[in-house]
Amino acid sequence: MLASSLSAQSYLRAETFTLGTRQSEYAPIQWGESSDCSILVELYAAKVIIHSKVTQTYHIINQTFSSDDMNTWLCKDANGITCKFTMMRMYKYPGFMVCQVEYNDAIWFYVCQQN
Repeated sequence: MLASSLSAQSYLRAETFTLGTRQSEYAPIQWGESSDCSILVELYAAKVIIHSKVTQTYHIINQTFSSDDMNTWLCKDANGITCKFTMMRMYKYPGFMVCQVEYNDAIWFYVCQQN
């Protein structure tokens, strides 16, 4: 999935969600408790839509990192705020895809399976 990443429309289903916060962009992340969820994540070539309690839309500006196990894109949210969207495989979650939305002060971390 990472090879094509956002080049074609695809869907993921988040099964767990964790929120991390920090004082500034390079400060250590303070992770909260993980929560079970069932959240649809829509992946398009030009945007990502996460259907949580409040629908989150991230418009892709450009890809900033690519490897076999991780891809990152620079994005703007619906309010015009810059953030990063990352999709990655992690050995801690075999068979799952991790999606992460990162701002300077907060990170949304979703463990997903392909729909």
